Amino acid sequence: METGVWALKEAVYGEVSTTLVPKKLRPVEEYLACQERFAHLFWPERQEEVLREIQERVDEYWREVGD
Repeated sequence: METGVWALKEAVYGEVSTTLVPKKLRPVEEYLACQERFAHLFWPERQEEVLREIQERVDEYWREVGD
């Protein structure tokens, strides 16, 4: 949640809301790098463009939630 990849939400009587909006996000790369299933983004060659796109999408999501 600190990187913003996963949002903490709850549903009450069908109404879904975000329960925690982080004040400052850590880089998405920190979340991806520690999980083996995303190793292809870092090895054998770092996928800068893909990492940048993922970060941009996460940032965009939180800008919309924050409005």
